[in-house]
Amino acid sequence: MDKNKLTNFRIGFALHGYENDILSWLRLTTNSYEVSNYSLKSVSYDIDYNKLQRKSLKTFYKIIEEDPIYPVDKLYSFTVFSGEKQKYPFTWHYGCRFDEPGKRLTLFFDSSYGEENILSFYNEFLKTLLKDRTIWGGYLFFQEKYWHYPSGGGNFSGLSQNFYKEDSDSWWKIWNSENGLGILNKKNQNLYRHIYKQNILSKHHMAEMFDGMLLVDWIEKNNYGTIKKIGMENWLWVVPEDKLYEIQVIFYNKKLLLGVN
Repeated sequence: MDKNKLTNFRIGFALHGYENDILSWLRLTTNSYEVSNYSLKSVSYDIDYNKLQRKSLKTFYKIIEEDPIYPVDKLYSFTVFSGEKQKYPFTWHYGCRFDEPGKRLTLFFDSSYGEENILSFYNEFLKTLLKDRTIWGGYLFFQEKYWHYPSGGGNFSGLSQNFYKEDSDSWWKIWNSENGLGILNKKNQNLYRHIYKQNILSKHHMAEMFDGMLLVDWIEKNNYGTIKKIGMENWLWVVPEDKLYEIQVIFYNKKLLLGVN
């Protein structure tokens, strides 16, 4: 365990539309963190959302090795992490959470590890995650204490980044509707939750036109940041902080944002 003193300010990255089975994702994740000297020691998960379990990663692997019918396909809100106390999430230093039914993956680090180091790690890990997968979108976020921002409001009402017209409850209602993100059908896969300092784009986002130009050309012309390919069919858009509000207003006016009021 790194001896960094926790700030309880989290730097996170959310991926929406990520698909994988729990064990494949877990092995990929633990290996990637280990290579970067961020060892993952513990796991937390719900069995059918009815029985919360927290134990060491070593114990978890031992259980599934000894029990060939252990219900791995029923383990939800699965988090692998390193922390000072398994029972207290506020003491967790870093980790990754995958909720397979919602196809939502969340990376989190305490800010004591340094923003530059964290973002460098995220950049490399995202390349690994998306090497043979495609997601509909993702974004960098900052949050005090929690890392539940990707879920929106609900039981964590009021969580927001204070962005233009942002409404976390609007996003929460979409996620918890009967069809979840089924709203992203073939006609509107170009939508975003919001615009962030870092955004993962799909081919549908890249095909959107702005002032008669494709997104990538519009961004270059207006100095709205940089875009680079980061996966099989995904791109990473990094936005200058002083341009963020301006871009958010433009995307809001084009009705491309879901997490707004």
